[in-house]
Amino acid sequence: MKKKTRTGIVLWSIFGLFLLFTGLFFWGGYRMFGEEMKAIRSLREIRPGVYTFTFEGDYGFDAFLSQGGAKTDAQMALYIASFLSHGYIKAPAPDITVEGCSSLGTGDLFLRNFDFSYPGNYVIIKAIPQNGYKSISTGNFAFMGGGRDWHPVSGMKDTFMALATLYVPLDGMNEKGLCVADLISIDGQTSVPDTPKGDLTIVAAIRLLLDKAADVDEAEELLGKYDVFPSIGSAHHLALSDAKGKSAVFEWKDGILIRTDTPALTNHEISGEGGDDPRIAESISRLGKLLCAGSATTAGEGFKILEQVHYDPDTRWSIVYDKKNLTGTWCFPPDWENKVEVTLP
Repeated sequence: MKKKTRTGIVLWSIFGLFLLFTGLFFWGGYRMFGEEMKAIRSLREIRPGVYTFTFEGDYGFDAFLSQGGAKTDAQMALYIASFLSHGYIKAPAPDITVEGCSSLGTGDLFLRNFDFSYPGNYVIIKAIPQNGYKSISTGNFAFMGGGRDWHPVSGMKDTFMALATLYVPLDGMNEKGLCVADLISIDGQTSVPDTPKGDLTIVAAIRLLLDKAADVDEAEELLGKYDVFPSIGSAHHLALSDAKGKSAVFEWKDGILIRTDTPALTNHEISGEGGDDPRIAESISRLGKLLCAGSATTAGEGFKILEQVHYDPDTRWSIVYDKKNLTGTWCFPPDWENKVEVTLP
């Protein structure tokens, strides 16, 4: 029998150590990034400029809440990009403005136009958290500091940034049928008193409600526990509608949450007194159209209502959430014919 030489033994030992360290590297990477890698594998472009992915597991939102949340977009962007990339990536802060939006709760449907002067890429997010309700929602990469030509599949850093849109949903629906949408409030307050409560930006508040609230009443109770700060330098208010038939608008004055039960919302304070700004007059006109539109029972009827109040050419998406069948149907004007339908995961 041939004897192994010392050189052969050394070479095989080196090769064995290489295999061991390679295995440990990939196993450690999988253990560290397993949930993120699974979400990245699900990321795909479903039409030009529109992406979707599914995140199942812990995306760090409970830890975000327990460490006090965040008061600004920049603070939130730093936290979530760092959490999802385990400290390897830092996120830029967004620097944009929003102008419009309309929403209406009608029967089993919740309708919403997202009117936005800043073009970019959009994402339909399917979230299955460890400790919360499943949801579908819509995000805009610009809210994470992405540029106009930014594509989430252009590199690993941009791909991780795509996952960070989990924290910046602009509208959504969870498995209990609760729908939430963010709208600009032209005459709303941008200053927020700082109290010992936890801190949330308005978009993080949407993630809180999608993950934790089953209906409008629970949403009100949850939001009352936080100071809610504006995003992108503008005042906001939230439109909500649930499967029990309740619809409401949540606004903030001097840091106090104000609820108004109403099915429709545009871009002026529902609880306010209005003003001379011509944009407020236009917003009131759109609100009147929504209130006079009647009910919608199908997505097609819902889109006809949304088309009446959309901003041309700045409506980036229109969405009909079906609270009974737990589906979302999107279109991307000016193309009102080709729809994207997603069922809650």
